Amino acid sequence: MTEEENKLLTQTGPGTPCGELMRRYWQPAALSEEIPMGAAPLPVKLFGEELVLFRNEQGKLGLIDLHCAHRGADLSYGRLEDGGLRCIYHGWLYDVNGKIIDMPGEENGGKGFRDSICQRAYPVEERAGVIFAYMGPGKAPLIPNYGYLTVPLDHVFVTKIYQECNYLQGNEGNIDIVHLSFLHFNKFRDTGGPGVEPVKFSGQGGAPGLETTEADLTDYGLRVCKIRKVGLDKKYLRVGNFVMPNLSAPPGQFNGKEGYLMNWHVPIDDTHHWKYIIIFNRERPLDAEEQRRTRLELTDG
Repeated sequence: MTEEENKLLTQTGPGTPCGELMRRYWQPAALSEEIPMGAAPLPVKLFGEELVLFRNEQGKLGLIDLHCAHRGADLSYGRLEDGGLRCIYHGWLYDVNGKIIDMPGEENGGKGFRDSICQRAYPVEERAGVIFAYMGPGKAPLIPNYGYLTVPLDHVFVTKIYQECNYLQGNEGNIDIVHLSFLHFNKFRDTGGPGVEPVKFSGQGGAPGLETTEADLTDYGLRVCKIRKVGLDKKYLRVGNFVMPNLSAPPGQFNGKEGYLMNWHVPIDDTHHWKYIIIFNRERPLDAEEQRRTRLELTDG
């Protein structure tokens, strides 16, 4: 890859080709648990843009530019009152759409003048424990009806991890299925299921003749497949999917039978990103504490 190609694929700030592409998709902006009712405004950086996420007194979410249009003060220090977010410096009050609804210090609260100013704001939707933002032009499209959005909330576990690399480096690991046979030696790489004796193959490593890999381009991205012999007449098949533009869906700990895992890599800037981990089970509720312990085991291992 040339330096120019690398920049094309990894630079995501405003006006960059990749950044403009990714802004045309709904992207995770935060976890719902990060901003419950009554919580302080949350500073958020997405695609190089400094924003603030807040939930007004009625529970509605707003995602607007971090810096007040008046004197550039940091709105994450603002107060939630009178139906919006009030700047702590001079009291300008913003609603969830970035509209200024009060200008203390101006005649008649800035009525007339305030209508000529609107803070940059992005549509947000809250689904299954994740707050999504659409940062592209025009009317926001529908959020894709991914599997985890179709099950009860207690069937879903979400968390996120801060990673000091660009989003593409994170996604590369998701579609590199060869490394699973070497790096991830743990119980979740074993075949089998409830009442079935597992077939241990992780510890065998990537021995020649035991394992092959294949990949296919699809209309949504890329499908990758690992085929491994685990007996004279048995094969283990592991399939993962890369979904444009920045998420992957490997089988996860349920091996695709009951559900799967989504790794959604969202750029903070060109050298850092948040990895959103979304796990869901179609058949049964998930134990959140058990899932947290599992994540720690996988991270440590």
